[in-house]
Amino acid sequence: MKKVLLSTVVLFAMSGTAFAQTATAGSGSTAVDTDDSAQAAITGESASATVTNGLPGFLNRTSEAEVGDGVIVRTFGNELFFNNAGGAGVTAGGSFNSNVQFQLGNDNMAVNMQEGTFNESATLQIGDDNMALVSQDGDQNEAAISQVGDGNDAAHVQQGVDNGGVSAILGDGNTSFGLQVGGPDNLLAHAQIGNNNSTVTFQDGDNNTAATLQEGNGNESFISQGGGIFESLTAINGRVVSGGLPTGAAVIGSVGTLGSSNNAAASLQLGNNNRSAILQTGDSNEAINYQNNR
Repeated sequence: MKKVLLSTVVLFAMSGTAFAQTATAGSGSTAVDTDDSAQAAITGESASATVTNGLPGFLNRTSEAEVGDGVIVRTFGNELFFNNAGGAGVTAGGSFNSNVQFQLGNDNMAVNMQEGTFNESATLQIGDDNMALVSQDGDQNEAAISQVGDGNDAAHVQQGVDNGGVSAILGDGNTSFGLQVGGPDNLLAHAQIGNNNSTVTFQDGDNNTAATLQEGNGNESFISQGGGIFESLTAINGRVVSGGLPTGAAVIGSVGTLGSSNNAAASLQLGNNNRSAILQTGDSNEAINYQNNR
């Protein structure tokens, strides 16, 4: 069982003999602003992402997304001054595809395309000019995208068996791409709060786990496990989703092609204009990255 937990007060802790078993970064809910909080977590075969801004109740803005074993996909969006305006979920299993889409605002676009068996997808968007893409090809894929804000772009392109997903974005001008191929048991969780952040997670191989959290503005994060420094996949609808190293990052030398098995990665960035890249190839790798320039 893998567990990757990121939250907003930095406290790194490890238990057990390997990071792939248990890794914790953070406890509490204070971030750049005292009323901001963000969390991304992966436990077993479940993944979740939550971002919150504002005081509890009427002035609260939240965006949540989660997927879990047992065919549970949930999203929840809550826009400022429109309390509890949102919700989407899939809870039933069976030999069929399921999809729920919820959009509130103007000029939003949500695309869902599924092939195979036991695929699920729940997409929620609150705001204007948001784009969400879910493309799943294979068996037992899950994806949940929840966005609250304007001009955000989130995409999951999953091919293979037993892939996960999850991305929750709160703010404006953020991009969040998850690319998973091969399988069998990949999971990824994104959580972003702020503006103009960019995160890309590409996983290829076996039993990968990744969780990325960014709180602030202008942050860039990239995680590759078992792959290279750049990946481009074509969704079922023909859109090409691609991502690579953050601006200014470079790899000196060659990246190995040992494949991947039982890898886990966690990245936590607080503040503005941080750059992070995690590349892992081989077996039983572990990684935690933390940056804070608040």
